[in-house]
Amino acid sequence: MDKYEYWSGVPEVGIVPRAPHAGPLIREIYEQEHGRGGFAGTVSHTYHLYPPNNWLPGETRVLDGAVFAPHWESPLRPVGGTHHALRAHAPAAVADVYRGMARLVANASVTMSVTAPAAPMDYFFEHDSATLVYFVHQGAGTLETLFGPIEYRKGDFLVVPKGIIHRFELGAGPHYYWVYESVAGDPQKSESPTTGQFIPHSRSDYKFPRTLDTRNESGRFEVISKVGTTYTRRLHPTHPFDVVGWRGEYLPYRFSVEDVRPLVADRSHVPPSGHTVFMLPGCYLCVFTVRSVEKEGMWLPFFHKNLDYLETIGYHQGDFFSRGGVIREGMMTLHPVGLPHGPQPGALKAFMDDKRGDVWREVAIMADFANPAQVSEVALGLSEPGYMDSWAAYTTDPRFTYSPGRLAEVRAVADRLAGARDALRPTSD
Repeated sequence: MDKYEYWSGVPEVGIVPRAPHAGPLIREIYEQEHGRGGFAGTVSHTYHLYPPNNWLPGETRVLDGAVFAPHWESPLRPVGGTHHALRAHAPAAVADVYRGMARLVANASVTMSVTAPAAPMDYFFEHDSATLVYFVHQGAGTLETLFGPIEYRKGDFLVVPKGIIHRFELGAGPHYYWVYESVAGDPQKSESPTTGQFIPHSRSDYKFPRTLDTRNESGRFEVISKVGTTYTRRLHPTHPFDVVGWRGEYLPYRFSVEDVRPLVADRSHVPPSGHTVFMLPGCYLCVFTVRSVEKEGMWLPFFHKNLDYLETIGYHQGDFFSRGGVIREGMMTLHPVGLPHGPQPGALKAFMDDKRGDVWREVAIMADFANPAQVSEVALGLSEPGYMDSWAAYTTDPRFTYSPGRLAEVRAVADRLAGARDALRPTSD
């Protein structure tokens, strides 16, 4: 035994050999590699009581996807030039996490779905085409994985890497999750050279499983895999979570919105990209969370037309200041490429009247999908009629409508404010 304790070069838990593929212990347990990039990317190894491919002969079959998850492949169509506000999805039938999955939007590399599970999973699942990023809008429970259990609750992200067998154990009460499937790569932490590694969050905020729950059980254990649009079922005579140890960095984990420390500025409005937490190929995920209000800069979103992305925002909790009371918790907005959007008239009037609070008490998840992105039939069925008309006061309120003297007014104000400066600035005094 060494005199001192040391960290291993990579995380490890439980019973593992001295190195992958090496040492006498490798003859007593069964090693399985989970890796990206062929044999040259991020990797983990799990060590099992029984061979991982001990499926029962004659029991493997392809499932009818339209029966297993009828809305996961909901037909897509171009978004067009219309904004949409989607009410929360209320499935007609009680289903588990995956049987109840409903696709909302997608591009070539990322799909966003929603699920409102109300039934337990009587099988294990592995997505062999995509890494899954969950956001828990409602609910709590345990994500069971090969690497150990992860407890989760409302406001958590859950990252389940491609190919990892898992199962959701639901807690009591309603559940509602937004789900992002990335077929082209795993989520990367967003960070900028100008702000460093710890804004808007730190890697130390990620919670990886550390407690093994080894199952030495026999029976008939069903695993359902998804590759593209094909679902395949197989049966094993031993429990899939027969893992006695693991080593590596290709792992599931939890990350809470409570740990987002937002970038704020007193003298300017931070654009949405300043709130990015994860980058996916073809999509980035942002968190708008509780934060101080800008003191001198524009403290609500400026009008903008995003020319390269479909912007989606899921409204998690709080008072969504820019939406002027139009949006409720659990809803989602879709703002397509090119079409201008920004604050509703009520919110803009509050800004113009300088009715500024001290703190924005809201949490929302934005996912921007690179073009071309499409919307599903399920999503269109959830679209609230009249959302485009929520900006109608810009055409009726005298404050915003045509005035013959408007140009002269703006010129006069510009002259009056020509020498104005921020109060929060260095002075020569």
